[in-house]
Amino acid sequence: MFVFKTKQQKFEFGGISFGGASGESPTVLVGGLFFKGQEIVVDTKSGRFDKEIAKEWISLAEASSEQTGHPLILQIYGRMPDAMESHIPWIVENYDGPFMIESINARARIRAVQLCEELGLKNRAIFNAVNLSLTEDEKNALRASSLEMAVALGWSPRTTSLPERMTVIKQVLDLVAELGFKYKLVDPATMPVGAGFGLDYRSIPAIKSELGLPTCAGAHNAPSAWKFLKQQGFNKESTHLSAIIASTVAAQIFGADCIMFGSLRRSKEVFLAVSLVANAIYTGLGESYRALGIAQDLFEPPTIE
Repeated sequence: MFVFKTKQQKFEFGGISFGGASGESPTVLVGGLFFKGQEIVVDTKSGRFDKEIAKEWISLAEASSEQTGHPLILQIYGRMPDAMESHIPWIVENYDGPFMIESINARARIRAVQLCEELGLKNRAIFNAVNLSLTEDEKNALRASSLEMAVALGWSPRTTSLPERMTVIKQVLDLVAELGFKYKLVDPATMPVGAGFGLDYRSIPAIKSELGLPTCAGAHNAPSAWKFLKQQGFNKESTHLSAIIASTVAAQIFGADCIMFGSLRRSKEVFLAVSLVANAIYTGLGESYRALGIAQDLFEPPTIE
C-alpha cells in the first residue's frame, strides 16, 4: 500500500484500465492456458487440447472476474508455431477479452505475432515479452506488426541488485519504444524461490516511484521450482495453490497492477484471495489519502452479502 509522489501513468487497452494512482484501478489477473502439464493439453507441439475443459475454465474465470470486479486476461502459451495456429484462432472464437501471447520458442512467438496481425487483433493481443534477448527476426516481425501493447521484461542474468535491475528495465523500455509499442507493462521478472525471488517485489515500488509506469508480475514463477513443494506431504495441488496465492497477493500488496497467476483452473481461489486483499487496500489507502489531504477515487471491491 504505497502512495507515490510521481504521477502514475494510466491507460486503457481491450476495455481494461491499467495503472493510475495506487488503488485507483482494480488489480488485473492473468490466467494461463496450454502450458505443459495442464490436464487440458493433449500435445504441446501440435497444440491439441481438450476444448470442453478449456471452455469450462474460461467460463469459471469470467464469472470470478465479474463477481469480484478484477479484470481478466488470458495468457496463451504455444510451444511451437503449430500450437499457436491451433490456440489463437480458438481463443478468438471462444473469448472476447484481451490475451497475452507467450512462448519459450522464438519461431512460435513470431508466428503468434503474424497470426494476430492476420486476424486483426492489435486491440486484444499483448506481446509477452520484449526483453534484451529478442532475436533480430522477432524484432523485425514486431516492427512490421500493428500490435500496440507489450510486456517489458526486465530480466538479465546479471541483475542481482535493484540498481542493476532498473538499468536493464530502462534499456528494455527503450527497445519497446523502438519497436513501436504504444502501451507497456513493466515486469521486473519474478524468479523462482532460491534464484532471486523477492527482488521483483522490491522493484515494483521502485518502478512506480521512479518511472510512474504500470507494472506486472509473474507470481506463478515463484514456487515453480521450489524444492519445498516436492517434499512428501507438500507435493500436491492444495499446497501448490497456497504458494501461488501467497505470491500473488504479495505482488498485489507491493503495488503490481497486473499479476500472472499461472493455470486458469485456479481462477476461483485466486480471484477470491485478491478480492479479500483489495478490501484491505481500499480501506488502508483510503485512510492514507485522507491523512495526506489527497482526493483520490479508489476501486471499491463489491460487497456480497
